[in-house]
Amino acid sequence: MEIEILIIILASVGIDLLFGEFPSPIHPVVWMGKLIEKLKQLFFRNSKKTDTLSGIIITISLIIIFISLFSIVMLILSFNQILFLVTAALLLSTTFSVKILLRSASEVALDLDEDVNKGRKSLSFLVSRNTSDLSSQEIVSATIETLTENIVDSVISPIFYSILVPFLLLLALPALFPFFIKIGLTSTYQILVLSAVAASVSFRVVNTLDAMVGYKDFANINIGWFPAKLDDVLNFIPARITSILIVLAAFLASLDYKQSWNIMIKDAKIPPSPNSGYPMAAAAGALNVQLTKPGIYKIGESKKLLTINEIKLAIKLSIVTIILFLVGVVLFFILISY
Repeated sequence: MEIEILIIILASVGIDLLFGEFPSPIHPVVWMGKLIEKLKQLFFRNSKKTDTLSGIIITISLIIIFISLFSIVMLILSFNQILFLVTAALLLSTTFSVKILLRSASEVALDLDEDVNKGRKSLSFLVSRNTSDLSSQEIVSATIETLTENIVDSVISPIFYSILVPFLLLLALPALFPFFIKIGLTSTYQILVLSAVAASVSFRVVNTLDAMVGYKDFANINIGWFPAKLDDVLNFIPARITSILIVLAAFLASLDYKQSWNIMIKDAKIPPSPNSGYPMAAAAGALNVQLTKPGIYKIGESKKLLTINEIKLAIKLSIVTIILFLVGVVLFFILISY
């Protein structure tokens, strides 16, 4: 039964690497963004100030909506096993983004190499901070920060939950089987595959909400509290797994793995986020650089200047980290199959 989950995970990664993102008109994450804006406007129209309950309602509503949509599509195509698995892989691939993450960092490096203003503009598509006055080194720092932080959000976490939830569900399957029969699922592999996709899309809903409303300004501080905290909880374990993988990747990539571990232990808790500091600190140590967000944090030790080459090394480090994670996924499935 486990092999179907492994197949759709590896297939979805392959789909993402080969084809990248779905076109915007049919991309589920784009739909999520539009629905978030609609629901946010609805709550503001009915109240001068949103509250925490609004954020809880929006989060739960969006999770139910997108799990339902994905489930309906998969149930319609469940009459054929191959078609069912292909559809599952396609849907799962929309919940993470390996290709665009690596390509975006590479594009910043290329643009920065040509002109600092082009580098600023390219970076502005990746980060929420104002990039108009950033120096070349600050652009490099911000690129490495967002690249390594998003290894967690954009790759590790959604795949992690697409494995964890089916595994937990498998333990409880006998008790839940009558419910699944009622909704049209009679095969264990269908139940597990559907749960893998549902888990991953649920994470993507929460993470998208955090990105859109998880701010402490007047418009978002209340409505964004719940999804922001839930995102912190969901990323807690994946962030720490990622930081350890970055240390191992530094060793394999002939970077400073000892410093990667030391800086991760020393500086991971400096940023206000409970999770983002872990991969950023591990990467800063591996590259022997200091990553800085002016007025917010400084991570690592400034042993060398931040140049375009450091972005290239960070991309290399990220690729090896992702490969290590996928190898770990395969080994996990081999282990539980015996």
